[in-house]
Amino acid sequence: MNLFTLRLKTAAICLCSMATALLSGCAISPQDSNPTTIDAQWVNPSATFEQKTITGILVADLSDNPTSRRIFEDVASNVLAFHGIPAQPSYQYLSDPQPLVSGNSLNVSSLMKAARKIKASDILVVKSRGIKTNVIYNPGMTWGPDPFWGPGPWGGPFGPGPFGPDPFWGGWAIPPSVTQQQIAETNAELMSAQTAEVLWTGSFSTVLGAKPANTTFQEYAELIVQALIHNGFLIPVSQPDYQIKPAAKFDPAASQPAQNPAR
Repeated sequence: MNLFTLRLKTAAICLCSMATALLSGCAISPQDSNPTTIDAQWVNPSATFEQKTITGILVADLSDNPTSRRIFEDVASNVLAFHGIPAQPSYQYLSDPQPLVSGNSLNVSSLMKAARKIKASDILVVKSRGIKTNVIYNPGMTWGPDPFWGPGPWGGPFGPGPFGPDPFWGGWAIPPSVTQQQIAETNAELMSAQTAEVLWTGSFSTVLGAKPANTTFQEYAELIVQALIHNGFLIPVSQPDYQIKPAAKFDPAASQPAQNPAR
């Protein structure tokens, strides 16, 4: 085998390695992106400017798992606070003996009472819609035969060479595979703490196990914040006592220079 053929075979090996790396990268790409996506969302067309001005939020997770509820409410409250919205988790005001769901209905009165304690303008409610299984079929990949096979010291169809049979002669293949994903479907609602009117709602899908729970909750909450901003909800960087103050009235007398007293 001359030097040119050897270089070509080396290039073929590199291409095989690159293809394997690309397939591996495709397999882990969900790890590098947000496992949660927004499927649909709705904004109340009658929401006023004042209703869209968020000055504080009570975060309520309707999960049956008390640990998951506390973690999400803490994480979401921290994300909202980072964006300038005072937020408090509902578990600090509504313990497990006071469930957020009464029968099949949301315990709105308890939520509104807790929101009034912290002077929140809105209530963010997150509830599960179930878990579905997503089956992914990967057909695999084949390539070959090796275009550089032939007679020579590396072997080939004309007999083995001094280094044994040519392992690249028959091409390569990655067998097909089937994987399953658990998808958690949830719904988030922004309610007025004064009237319990729904101002915004969105449905979400989250791939379970793609990332640690804390990271998944944080990116979920970030997605909600970005959706609120995109839909025109005003998020002021404020303190818990934030208020919209009216502009000062112009007083013509105050603009006149002071008169010198008579001597």
